[in-house]
Parts: sequence; structure tokens; C-alpha cells
Amino acid sequence: MIEHQHSEPMSAVDRAWLDMDDPCNPMVISAIFQLEGPVDAANLQKVMVERLLRFPRFSQRVDRSQGAPRWVADRNLDYRNHVHVRRLPAGAKDRDLRKAISAEVSRELDHNRPLWRMLLYPCPSGPVTVLFRAHHALADGIALVTLLIDSTDSGFQRAPEPLASPPVQGARPGPLGTLIDSLIFLNDGLIKLRGMVRSKAGRVRLLHQYQQGRDAVAAVRHVLALPENNPPSLCKPLSGRRGVAWADDIPLDPLRRQAKILGVRVNDLLMTALAGAFNRQLHHTSAELPEDQNLRISVPVNLRNGKGRSLGNHFGLVLLDLPVGEPSQMTRLRLVSQRMSELKDSAQARATMLGLAAAGHLPVPLERKLVDRIGSKAIAVVSSLPGPRRHVRIGGARMRNLVFWPPQSGGIGLGLSFFSYAGQLSFGISADLALLPSPRGLLEAFRSELEGLQALVPTPDSGLTEPLPDVAY
Repeated sequence: MIEHQHSEPMSAVDRAWLDMDDPCNPMVISAIFQLEGPVDAANLQKVMVERLLRFPRFSQRVDRSQGAPRWVADRNLDYRNHVHVRRLPAGAKDRDLRKAISAEVSRELDHNRPLWRMLLYPCPSGPVTVLFRAHHALADGIALVTLLIDSTDSGFQRAPEPLASPPVQGARPGPLGTLIDSLIFLNDGLIKLRGMVRSKAGRVRLLHQYQQGRDAVAAVRHVLALPENNPPSLCKPLSGRRGVAWADDIPLDPLRRQAKILGVRVNDLLMTALAGAFNRQLHHTSAELPEDQNLRISVPVNLRNGKGRSLGNHFGLVLLDLPVGEPSQMTRLRLVSQRMSELKDSAQARATMLGLAAAGHLPVPLERKLVDRIGSKAIAVVSSLPGPRRHVRIGGARMRNLVFWPPQSGGIGLGLSFFSYAGQLSFGISADLALLPSPRGLLEAFRSELEGLQALVPTPDSGLTEPLPDVAY
């Protein structure tokens, strides 16, 4: 009972992500970074644990004894349950490291302990690779990557104290608890409404909120009504066995220059290269690929006002159709650029966040049904985040790179990411092997497509001659 006095209600959105966990698809965000040696593994563990535990969430576990899940302090916390050193065999190569990481990212986290885990893979003749995993219920990818950057030596010195999690009002217990909560919520709303209609500014604000709400409802209805017409070879049941691949040596400056020449954004180039890479992969598995074939991806959008230093989930999702059947690379780029621009100002991102919040208040079976319906609309989650522009250090060791993989809800089995760091771009792929037996094949196809895009020259009829003011990264 003492433990519950120090408990904290879980937000509806965080609970939704917690309940999405599936043995074949853990809702866990994974990231690796490599530190150039010599690295003292024991000191690195100490540094990382001390910096993580500044955030109370990393010393809390999930408690369901009172019904709705809550965060409670883990009085038996032992970081040795969360931090492990895995020594690869002598002479191990990159493929051995990928195999070890693939096995780890396929595993669920222990819900009886705080929902994070860190593994160190020392290499006698190379860098130390650190694999960090945290459940989506703790935070979204934006917050966790920000946390990792704040855990670097320079970031730790200048980062403010971690923000306390915003208070979440817990439900009242008892058979009348829900009714009392509803009546209080309604009364508070009427008081606020009466105050707003008394002033002109309040009435304008009320009209604006009404229009936003109407747009959000329309966006949710639009998402649920989208046809499920993704390539059949990527719609198979998941196996629960994952493979990972990554590249961390893609120079950013040439991409920025080419984006400016073509009048598009860097993200347009990346999504077009991804469409082309899937085009190549699908031609290996499909007898014929229609020219109007699309592949729908889910793209997280940051909805924070700040830089992501508060944990929890504060993001929405937009759905983008990649024209994977289109044979012309120039036409693919034009279509992607148009579709990305249309999504930029849509209400879809906030609508999906509201949908997740609503799902978090539903009974688990209904919650899963709603989330699966939204999830079934996309084949992959593709996330893109900016990182530091200069090299950073952890425990005195220089960080060579950082790659992360977003989790996927429902039956989505592909998670892809882009991350910019010190003038280079990393590209990470995590795939259920039933859908993509060779993640490295998709990685190499992406490289080839990106090279082709950097050789494109705009023509008057290409629709790509008007430069855009804001280039990503």
C-alpha cells in the first residue's frame, strides 16, 4: 500500500501504446550508437545509468493492481537487470553484430520491471556498440532521442533538469466514479464556455476550436475510410523474427544541394528513394506491379511546443502513399513532393493523436480493434529526426553514429528511420522477416535510388523547377 502513495496515473495515450504490445511486435523503440575506443565499459555503464535515472520514469514500473495501469516506483530496482555486456566472438564481423542486435530487438521487455534495457557490445578492434531500448509507453522517439543526446557529455552539462511528467488526473474508484468524473468534466466545460461567450475574443476562439474539432473528426473518418490496397506481398502475418540493417555514411551536403536544384525538400528525395527501393524489392516478389500501385507509410509528426525534453507521447501520424509502381524516377519525385506538401498542413496528425487518446480510455479489446484499424492502413512506419551538427562524446568517448528504429502497431512489420548527425545521414531498417527476408537488400536498393536522384536534372515540364523555401535538415 505504501508503494501506491508514490504512484502516478498513466496518460491515455501512453496506456494505448502499452496495451498495443504483441509477442510478434513489441512496442519498443530501439537505438544503437557506436563509441570510438578505447572505451571503459564499466565507466560507460555507470555514466549512462546515472544520466538515465535522472528521469523518474526509468526507475518506475507498471502496476495494474488497481485496474487502470499506473507508474509506481520500483523499490527493487537493480540496474544489473537492465544493463548487460555482450562480448562477440573473436574475429566477429558486422554481420555477427547485426545478427545479435536482430535477436535482441525481437524480444519483449519485462513488464514486471522498468521498461528499458541497454546492451553493450565491445569490439577489441573497433568501436563499442550500445543498444538502447525503451517501451513506447515511456516516451515517443522524439523524446527518447533527445534524452540520448542530453546524456552526452556536452548535452548533460547544458541540459536543464528533466521536466516532471505532467500530472494526469486518475479516475475515481467505485461504481459511481465514472459518472462523477463525467459530471465534473461537463460542469467545468460549461463554466469555461460561459466565460468565453461573454467576450468577442472568446467567441472567436470558440469558433476556431469548433472548426479544429470538426477538421479533426473529418480527418479521423478519412483515415478509417482509406482503402487497404497495399502490395499483397507486404500484407502477410508477422513471424515475430526480425532483421535489422543500417547505413550511417550518407553525406548530407550533396543532398541539400540537389534538393535546392530540384526545388524540393531533402525529405522528398529520401521518400522518393525509398519508393524506388520498394519498387525494386517488389519486382522480385510480384509477377507484375501496376503503375498506379501505392505503398502507404505512416509518418510520425512532432506535436510538441518545445524540444522534446518531456517524456510521454506527444506526436501524431500522417499517412503518405509512396508511388512504388511508377517506373519514372522523375515522376515519382514529383508525386512524392506534391503529396508531402498536401500533408504538411493537414489535420491528420492531431486527429490520430486524439484517436490514440480516445483508444486509451476504451476497454483493451476495443482499443486493439481501433488501433488495428488505423494500423492496417499502412505497411511501414518511417520516422525522420535531426541530430547534433557536430560530433558529441559520452563518458569521454566520441560517438561515431546513432541509428534508431521506430516500433510498429498492429500488423505493421516494417520500421524505417532517418537521422542526421555531424553532416552524415543514417538510414535504419527493422523488418519482420516474413515480409522482408533481406533488410540489407532494401538498404542497397535505397543507396542506388539515392545516387540516381542526385544525378537528376530538372526540365521545364517536370514540375520541379520552383524552389521551396524550407529544406529539411
